[in-house]
Amino acid sequence: MADTKPKKSKQQVTLKRRVTVKAIVTDKFKEYLKFELEETIRTGKIRVKEIETAVANLDVNDPSRIQMLSEKKQIEDTVSQAPQQESAIKELENDTFFPQGVIEGFVNASVGDNLYEKLGALEIVVKDGIIENISLATAPSASNISK
Repeated sequence: MADTKPKKSKQQVTLKRRVTVKAIVTDKFKEYLKFELEETIRTGKIRVKEIETAVANLDVNDPSRIQMLSEKKQIEDTVSQAPQQESAIKELENDTFFPQGVIEGFVNASVGDNLYEKLGALEIVVKDGIIENISLATAPSASNISK
């Protein structure tokens, strides 16, 4: 006779974790960074003009005017730093690592899983946009942790 007991499903949860992305510097990568910088400058200048137009129609004491002027100042600061950023891009050495940032990733965890391994430091290395390596820092074992 067949077993009619329902099978107990394993409890599972989806967790969010941070994933570090590093790029291997190449000439193509430097071109990409330069393009991104130019695009930031272009859109920043457009936004500054939009803010100037909007602010001209607002009362001096309007809270949204103050907020918009603050945003304008931040954008102008970013645009003014462009020459230094462009120099920094040129000085990047090929075949070195450039930290591109951190993205959010998701992982499934079940009863019995090692939470430290699931949420541990995950790093993705890319070269010209192509994933070259995915590595997970291993958690120290209990015997390696000093008391």
